[in-house]
Formats: sequence, structure tokens, C-alpha cells
Amino acid sequence: MPADLKKYKLAFLIIFFLSCTQLAEIKFDKEKWNERIDVDFPSAYREEMLSELLRNHKLVGLKYSQLIEMLGSPNFRDSNYIWYTIKVDYGNDIDPVYTKNLNFLLSRDSTILSYKVQEWKK
Repeated sequence: MPADLKKYKLAFLIIFFLSCTQLAEIKFDKEKWNERIDVDFPSAYREEMLSELLRNHKLVGLKYSQLIEMLGSPNFRDSNYIWYTIKVDYGNDIDPVYTKNLNFLLSRDSTILSYKVQEWKK
């Protein structure tokens, strides 16, 4: 087999395997966003919808009530922040080894000022 053909086959295989490991992206859907694996953990839909949600939906400037109407109840809320759990990975332990959240900063009048995706890895 010619060396050039081997290079092309190798490049094709690398691209193929890399494309298989990328996270699928799906359109935001409130019902799927709020599906749960169990009481505490969201389904994988949140992670698959996150990019599309952030890219195609206006979030900054919404009132808290509008955000809740769009996304449902958050996993955490205090006077300044709310967040939605996107993913939690426990590995082989009872403590998380990875978390991913969508955090929102609220103004005094409960308007969304900003958001960020926060990831933590042990």
C-alpha cells in the first residue's frame, strides 16, 4: 500500500473517532431540560441542549420569573445567584469528581445580569 494512502486512511480514522466523541447538540426543549434520571440528577439532555440554549435564547435581561418559565425551577437559589445543574459525575466514589452548572447573577430587582457555565473537576 502506498505511503500516501496509509496517511489518508490514518487521518480519516482519527477524524472519525474524534467526531464520535463530541457531545451531540440538540435544540432546547423545556420538557427534556426538566427530565430527571432521579430526584437529584438531570438527564443528559441538559448538557446536549446547553450550547444551543446559550447561543439562541436571550437570557440576560430576563426577569427571574421569565427564566423560571423558560427553564423550570433552579437547583439552587440565594439572593444573588441561581444555578442549574448540567452534569454531575461521581466516577467510582460517593463524592463528585466533576460538576458542570449554569449560573446566573441576579440584580436587586431579580433581573438576570449575566450567566456563566462553571465546571469543577477533582
